[in-house]
Amino acid sequence: MDRRSFIKSCAFITGALSIDHQLLAQIASQFGQPRLKIGILSDVHIRHANQTDTLEKAFTYFRDNGVDGVMIAGDMADSGLERQLKWISETWYRVFPKNKAPDGRHVEKLFIYGNHDMEGQHYGDLADIVDKDERDALLKKESLVNDKAGFWKKYFKEKFQPIYIKEVKGYKFIGAHWGNQQHIAGMPEFLEAHRSELEGEKPFFYFQHPHPKNTCSGPWAWGQDNGESTKILSTFPNCIAFSGHSHTILNDEYTIWQGNFISVGTSSLSYTYARGGRENTYVDGDTQKVPAQMQVVKQSDGKQGMLMTIYDNYITLCRHEFVYGESLGKDWIIPLPLNRKEKTLSFDYRAAHATAPEFPAGSAVHITRASGKDRYGKEQMQTTVHFPNVLSLNANQRAYDFEIQVEMQDEDTNKIMLTKRVMSPHFYLGEGKDDNEVICVFGEEELPTYRSIRFAVRPVECFGKKGQAIYSEWNQYK
Repeated sequence: MDRRSFIKSCAFITGALSIDHQLLAQIASQFGQPRLKIGILSDVHIRHANQTDTLEKAFTYFRDNGVDGVMIAGDMADSGLERQLKWISETWYRVFPKNKAPDGRHVEKLFIYGNHDMEGQHYGDLADIVDKDERDALLKKESLVNDKAGFWKKYFKEKFQPIYIKEVKGYKFIGAHWGNQQHIAGMPEFLEAHRSELEGEKPFFYFQHPHPKNTCSGPWAWGQDNGESTKILSTFPNCIAFSGHSHTILNDEYTIWQGNFISVGTSSLSYTYARGGRENTYVDGDTQKVPAQMQVVKQSDGKQGMLMTIYDNYITLCRHEFVYGESLGKDWIIPLPLNRKEKTLSFDYRAAHATAPEFPAGSAVHITRASGKDRYGKEQMQTTVHFPNVLSLNANQRAYDFEIQVEMQDEDTNKIMLTKRVMSPHFYLGEGKDDNEVICVFGEEELPTYRSIRFAVRPVECFGKKGQAIYSEWNQYK
C-alpha cells in the first residue's frame, strides 16, 4: 500500500487521524486542493490598547497561511466597552485592510459577541480603566450592550444580526451572538428556517460562545448552555459547532467531541484553563476550598487558536499557540462526509482505542523534603516527588497528567494510602516548552507516621489510560 492509500484508509477506518503537523505539511498535496481555510479564535479579552499584539500575531499567522475567513467565537471586549471593540477593529484592518489579504483575496469576518462583550462592564470595578467618579458616564457612553447593533456597524462595517448566516466559498457559517448563559433566543427557529439549505453531506459550521451542553470539554466544563443548542444541532449530522467561554486547552483531547454532530472548543487567545481535580489546577468560580499543597499553574502565556483547512474528503484542525509559535499536538483530521454510523470521535470510542503513555527507559523518581506552604499559606514540612515528563519527543506519546500514589507497608501487605493527580509545569503549551521535570507535593499531615512508604508514579493519557509505574525507594519520611 502506498502512502496515499494508507493515509486514506486509516482516516476512513478511525474517523479522525491525528498526524504530526510537519508530516501533514509534507503530504497535504495528497489531500487535493484546499477548498477553504478558516482561522479560529475565541476569548480575546482585550482590556487595554497595548494588549493587541497577540491578536495581531494570530491574524498575521492566519493571513500568511491563506485563510478565507477568521472566526472569533465571542469575548472580544473584556469590559464590554466601545474602546475595546475599536482596538479589535483597528487590529483587524491593519492585517486585513478593506477585509483583504495582500494577494487581493477577500477574508470574511466571522465574529460574535460573548458574555464579556455584553456584560463585562459588571465584572470587576474598572478601576484600571477609568476613575471611579467617571465610571457611570463611561458606561452610559461606551457599554456595547446599550447599542450593540450601532457599535457593530461602526467598527465592523456590516449590519448586526443576533443570528446570522454567511457563505464563504460555498460553505455556510452560522454565528449566534450571546443571549444569556442559558440559551440564545430564536436559535432553534433560525436553524429550522434554514434546514433545507443546511441539510446534506456537505458540512456547515455553527458557532456560539458557550459550549453546547454535554459536548466538548466534557460534562464538567463550566459555562455550558442549557442543552437547547445540543438538541437542535443533533438533528444536523453534517454540523461542526465551535464554542469558547471555558478557555479549555486545545491539547486536551476532550476539546473535540462527536455525538450526532461534532463540537469543538476554541480555547482562548488570552489565558487558558485546565480541568480541575489536579494538585496544581482549579475550577474557575469554584468557591470550595480544595485541599492542595501546590499553587495553581499560571497560564497567562496560554494563548491558543486553530487553523481549519477543508478538503473534498477531509477537514484538518491545526492546534497552535501564539506566544512561542508551537504546535499544541498532532493535527486532527476529520474525514468527510460526517454522517457516519460509527462515532469515532466520541469520548467512549477514543478512550477504548487510546494508547497508554509510558516513561522512557531508565526514568527514576527521587524525593526531597523541606518546609513549605500549601495553596492557602499554611506552612508545614512537605515531601516533594520529582520525576521526568513524558513527551512524544522521548516516549512517542505525551502524558496528559500523572497519578501519584502513596504506598505503605503494613505487615505482608502494601496499602495505597493516598492518590493525587498533577499536571506538568507547562502542560498547556507545546512540548518544546514543557520538558522540565514534574513534581507533586505532599504535606506532612497527609503521610503515614513512622511507616515505610514509597511513591508510585504513572503517566496518564487524556481519557484516563495509565502507563506503567515507576517507584521511589521505600523509606520513612518522619
